[in-house]
Amino acid sequence: MRTLGLYIHIPFCQQKCNYCDFYSFSATDKAKEDYINALCTHIEMEADCYKDCEFDTVYIGGGTPSILDPLLIERLGLAIKKHLKLTQGAEFSIEINPGTLTEEKLHSYKKIGVNRLSIGLQSTDDKLLFMLGRIHSLKDFEASYYLARKNGFDNISLDLMYSLPNQTKEDFLRTLKKAISYKPEHISAYCLKIEENTQFGKIKDILVLPNEDEEYETYLDLVDTLEKNGYSQYEISNFSKEGRRSRHNMKYWLSNEYVALGPSAHSFFNGKRYSYNPSVQEYVDSIQNGIAPKKQFEEENRYSLSKIDEYVMLRMRLSDGVSCEEFKGLFGKNLLCEYPRLEEFVAQGYVSCKNGAYSFTPKGFFVSNYILTEILSF
Repeated sequence: MRTLGLYIHIPFCQQKCNYCDFYSFSATDKAKEDYINALCTHIEMEADCYKDCEFDTVYIGGGTPSILDPLLIERLGLAIKKHLKLTQGAEFSIEINPGTLTEEKLHSYKKIGVNRLSIGLQSTDDKLLFMLGRIHSLKDFEASYYLARKNGFDNISLDLMYSLPNQTKEDFLRTLKKAISYKPEHISAYCLKIEENTQFGKIKDILVLPNEDEEYETYLDLVDTLEKNGYSQYEISNFSKEGRRSRHNMKYWLSNEYVALGPSAHSFFNGKRYSYNPSVQEYVDSIQNGIAPKKQFEEENRYSLSKIDEYVMLRMRLSDGVSCEEFKGLFGKNLLCEYPRLEEFVAQGYVSCKNGAYSFTPKGFFVSNYILTEILSF
């Protein structure tokens, strides 16, 4: 039986963070309820498409799923379990914003099978949290974190951000060491990127940001500090204790199939990639009228990356890299014949070749976008 991942997008937030360009916004309680009802109906509508499949990962992301009323989460979880087949021991994750968590919500998560929490800490500096537009303080995070531990959640990931306005490398390393002290099973650390359609994008000319050399030094220290504390790097921005990689996110990087529901959500199923229009109103109206939301296939959007290039691009995001043997088996081609410049970057120390696999070194990960642009056939 085929195994899939399931992603559910919850596009609601208490307030928009200053750096965020995801499809999310604040909404009334009725709008949230209408949306969850639409999601449940959509799951039922689509269930027959997956009758020969089972789901070994579920990920509820956003937005801020943890602002939903516990009864709404339970309604959504019941629809998932009723209409879709979940494997025994499926990884079931939900994203949490500190300051929005309660014991009642944690009980609801347990009830529907959630066994992994992803908590958006971002920084342990309250001034930086305020500057980012986050709604929580360090105290709020600690209350949420210890409440989750008290309620039996033993697989927790923390999100961190570095290269923030007015943040030095030393500032970030203090945050990193504080985050490590909580002993989470997984840490994701992302470099801030200023996107045009954000609050930071509007004031980017006056933001005091680290330069590229400072970003580079921070990244190398980040990798080194986490490795020394038992967190193995398995992807550009992701580090885990042994056996605690995000199984759901690995699907994306391994080009495994997954189904995503909700406005702006992207799927890869039956060899095709598609998404839904980023409009909650359109999504809800369509389902309330008994019509499944229209899927926008990437061919229609002039998606130009070839399957072979896509494979290399995604695999190179992982510390395991691209296996020459697996590449030959999948495509019938020699990796170096297709991408001869890999050896050039090996010589420069940005790529390594071990046990027949090419992968980025830590300094290569930092400039991976540039290197991939150089070697792939865009």
